[in-house]
Amino acid sequence: MGELERNMRDDVGQPQGNAPSTDNGRQMDMFVDERQRVSHRRGAIARGVAKRGLVAFLAFAMAFGTTPAQLWAEGAEGIAEAVAQAATPDENGSGESATSPAADLNASGVVANGGTAEQDAAATTSGPTDKTEDDSAAGNEAPVASTSDASKQDAAVVSAAGEAKTQPAKAESQDVSATCSVVGTDAKGAQQTWAAAQRITLKEGSTAADLSEQLFKQAGLTTDYDPNGTWGWALNTITSPFDKDRKLGYDSATGAYWQLFVNGSASEVGAGGYTLKDGDSVVWCYSKYGDPAPANQISVSCTVVGQDASGAQQTWAQPTTALVEEGTTAADLSEQAFKKAGIGAKTGKGTYGWYLESLTSPFNKTVTLSSEKVNENTWKFWQFFVNGQAANVGAGNYTLKAGDKVTWVYGFDGTMPGQVSVSMEIIGKKDEKAQRWTDPSTQVFVEGTSIKDASAAYFDAIGIESKMYDQFGYWGVHSLVSPLDGTELSGAWSFFVNGVPGPQLDSDYVLKSGDKIVWAYAPGDTVPNPDEVVVDPSASRPTGWKADWSGNSNAVVKNVSTPTGTLASSWTFDWRAYSGATYPNASEPIVVNGNVYLAVNKRLLKIDAESGKVLAESNLQTAIGYTTRPIYTKGLVIVPLDGGAVQALTADTLTTVWVTDSVSKSAQSNSQLTVDGNYLYVGTVDVDYGTSTYNNGHLTRINILTGAVSWQHVNADEGYYWTSATVGDGYILVPTSAGTVEMLSKSTGDVLGSVSVGAIVNSSCVLSKDGKHAYVISRDGKLHVLALSDANARASSRISEERVIDLGLTGCACMPTLYGNKLIVGGEVSGGSALAIVDLDNDFATTLVSSADGSVLPAGGIKGAPLVSVQADDTYVYFTVNYGATSDYVNYTSGGGVYRYKMGDAQATGAFSAAGHNNYCDSPIACDAKGNLYYINDSGTLFKLSGGVKVSFETGEGSKVDFQTTADGKLVKPADPTRDGYTFSGWYTDEACTQAYDFIAPVTADLTLYAKWTKNAVNPGGNGGSGTNGGNGGAGNGSGAGTGTGSGSGTKGQQAGGAIAPGHKPTTKTTVSTKTETKDNKSDKKDTDKSDKKDEKKSDKKSDKKDNKSDKKSDSKSDTGAASTTTAKKSSSASEQETGTNPLAIVGVAAGVIGLAIVGVFVFTKRR
Repeated sequence: MGELERNMRDDVGQPQGNAPSTDNGRQMDMFVDERQRVSHRRGAIARGVAKRGLVAFLAFAMAFGTTPAQLWAEGAEGIAEAVAQAATPDENGSGESATSPAADLNASGVVANGGTAEQDAAATTSGPTDKTEDDSAAGNEAPVASTSDASKQDAAVVSAAGEAKTQPAKAESQDVSATCSVVGTDAKGAQQTWAAAQRITLKEGSTAADLSEQLFKQAGLTTDYDPNGTWGWALNTITSPFDKDRKLGYDSATGAYWQLFVNGSASEVGAGGYTLKDGDSVVWCYSKYGDPAPANQISVSCTVVGQDASGAQQTWAQPTTALVEEGTTAADLSEQAFKKAGIGAKTGKGTYGWYLESLTSPFNKTVTLSSEKVNENTWKFWQFFVNGQAANVGAGNYTLKAGDKVTWVYGFDGTMPGQVSVSMEIIGKKDEKAQRWTDPSTQVFVEGTSIKDASAAYFDAIGIESKMYDQFGYWGVHSLVSPLDGTELSGAWSFFVNGVPGPQLDSDYVLKSGDKIVWAYAPGDTVPNPDEVVVDPSASRPTGWKADWSGNSNAVVKNVSTPTGTLASSWTFDWRAYSGATYPNASEPIVVNGNVYLAVNKRLLKIDAESGKVLAESNLQTAIGYTTRPIYTKGLVIVPLDGGAVQALTADTLTTVWVTDSVSKSAQSNSQLTVDGNYLYVGTVDVDYGTSTYNNGHLTRINILTGAVSWQHVNADEGYYWTSATVGDGYILVPTSAGTVEMLSKSTGDVLGSVSVGAIVNSSCVLSKDGKHAYVISRDGKLHVLALSDANARASSRISEERVIDLGLTGCACMPTLYGNKLIVGGEVSGGSALAIVDLDNDFATTLVSSADGSVLPAGGIKGAPLVSVQADDTYVYFTVNYGATSDYVNYTSGGGVYRYKMGDAQATGAFSAAGHNNYCDSPIACDAKGNLYYINDSGTLFKLSGGVKVSFETGEGSKVDFQTTADGKLVKPADPTRDGYTFSGWYTDEACTQAYDFIAPVTADLTLYAKWTKNAVNPGGNGGSGTNGGNGGAGNGSGAGTGTGSGSGTKGQQAGGAIAPGHKPTTKTTVSTKTETKDNKSDKKDTDKSDKKDEKKSDKKSDKKDNKSDKKSDSKSDTGAASTTTAKKSSSASEQETGTNPLAIVGVAAGVIGLAIVGVFVFTKRR
């Protein structure tokens, strides 16, 4: 990615120990243990009797045709309570049974072990609530110890069933931040936000119940909740903040109740049983079971600070709170705020999304503010802030969070009103020379901040270890640790403000915007110059050094064993961290004599190719640009600099032997350098981002031995951006950014001819074997064939366009690589990227390689020149794609890796994923004599790649997980994939998902891991319940078509179909089991409900579909075709009950009576 593109993108706790116990303590423990054992034994006896009574009761009921589910819903509370009361307090800390059969959900969304939804909705017990009903209405009160507010602050409430359990406090408690909101309904039943999402910070271990209580209090809602309900924390009712007469709780007529959603899904446990994680989103929504989560709303604000006609700051839009849907961007909010405040806004959408061009004052329509150039280095523009900090993404790419405060400020210094912006840097010392430890960077502080406080905050912010002192009225820095090599320097640290030594300033000096602060390890009153470049033209230059990768334009290597399998990282070098700058630039690497050379900002680094350690560094005259392409020749590393200057350093000692003058303050040197004998050709372009112009191009010929300028060609209207000079017989060819190909004299620089190809060119020319033609690819992806005439022809006819070939590319900004008769170049295609292989000897027949591993190459284009490696009879091409997957342009999940293509294959393959270092990448790939590969990407990383092993992740229909490669056998567990309707259940080494993978185990060979998916349970609907007393059958609503029969007025079945969310089913329970589907369809599955077959894949075995009550085995095909899947299986349904007299009922009654007699004997004669 070029600098312009990059700028466009940028704008827009300790565990507690156990103290030794004394003898008395041990004796007391023994006493307590014995007491607990006796208590447990008694409790077990009581539970045994109660359970046997339950068995008898169920046997009797079954004899009369009543199902256990109906029975539990209609009258088993007494038995369940007997079991619960038989437990001792020490068993679970609450007096309740720690486990319960098939826990149901009450109307508040918490786990319930018995009772109907209607009963649970009304159930409350004593405890601190905002508003409670009479306890006598509870109907199913359980003995629960109440918890005081004070004790809640000292203990984490953690329970799967909602009961309170006290955990030992952690030595260093961490905080968690989560949002909570309430969505009710208005009088017409339409959803209505009663409390917008607010971000609340609580202690680690807090539950969704704690969060909810805090929200209710902050939002001023009138609620009825019970912290100590039968089954834990229970929410009964909430009163509308807009209609005090509208109080919503469980509605038996509609089935609506307060559902708990966490992160967009119905919670599987109650609010008291869900322990918060940082970033959770909790929503209470009044809806029916199975309804989806609502579109959450959050509370945010937006402010606009412009200027009046005199240039003074003026607030154009006061901070106003607004409710917006979750997922809204800062751009969406801003547009609303502009309109509401009467601010005229000119916005648009570009390559990188939404942008703000200008705003017009709501008070004075003649004041319109847009980007304005103040001086050569400063622009005023609309600055975008979030929560007081300058945003590092554009407004269109920033998704709002609850409580966010968006501010637009017109200015240039990165500050909001009430802030100051200063520049800070650190200069250390090494080998008796000043050494830059950090580049100058902008730091923002609150107005009134002192130099002392600012310094401490700065050291902490950039990770510099520091020791400061403050005593007897004096303060200062005792020592700082170098971020470059860990050296600690003590004693002689001084600070300067705008060049003035600290002792000449007040000790409590208060910062002002624009201050330049330097901490330097040096005595005296002068700021040392760490950037000083000493030029020594007589310095010796190494001879005989082998350049494995010199940086020349044609990237072809022969008989070098580049890896033909998986690539893995041998080492990485974090040049971003090494620079100490926020947005450093790095050059493309070159490899010479076992060293890797990399320019970073204002330094040239010499890195050991074997270890990745920095061996030496040297200052550059000025900083490099975003795209910089150094080159090695004649013992020198030559680096083009911003401004158009060029610096040459010896490869061994990094001694500067010459530096040319800059050509322009706005010049960029991002073109390929070309060496021809003792001469070097360098092209530059002046870029004006405000007007998007590229002009004032300079093409300079420099004597490599002396640094003298041989000649300089200036094109005032056009420039040389991402191009290079191609040397011919007595001439050079060079394309311009405007699409003109110039032919210049090698010796004088005079123009010998030119031709326009009608499109921008960001590439270089390639000469035919006979020198009579040149080939150049324009930015629109077209190949232009240029005819070249000899020196005897007239200037106007020495170069002309002969033919244009459509390569099938939609774009190209790539240096081509020529191998034999093949021209290999990267580019873009619609919706992706492609490698074009053009046969120059076969009428330009073109092969496009646009896929890798069965998927299209990601969009973004191949920008770096492809590396071609010829090995025996095979030819391999290595390339990168300028792509990065991100939602905010800060955190990247894929992109920035390396692809490999074997000539003749149908597609490429991913060879290196750059896991952990993902980002955009327009870098070409360098190679050393051993076949190791080197390149950089925008993550700030230099990679050395060698052969390794590859681990692929097969997710079926789940979200894609990038492959990983490793050279040392270590594997990083990726983020869990996702899939609609399924829960990820881990990685397995076999397709059947029977062998779980251990990420600690070393990887020694290529490996494929398979995602196991558990299908979210689905209630089949089933048959409607039989009416009691011969009554009408209940309606089995759901995904299955339930029917009920009967002629009386029976009790209506309440089961609703749809996805079962454990902990959120308000009424009866449905038993579910699981089945396993594998890629090879090896598992047997029993079907019991014919109506559910539409959700299954076709069976490979024939079965009798007429009998949906029988068990049938089918070898069903997987719905993923790749990964193992576990789905919920329906339980066998009971036989349908017929209307009228059931002849089997008589037999059932008799069997039931006999069963009762047997059970009675068992209960009362069993030894205790």
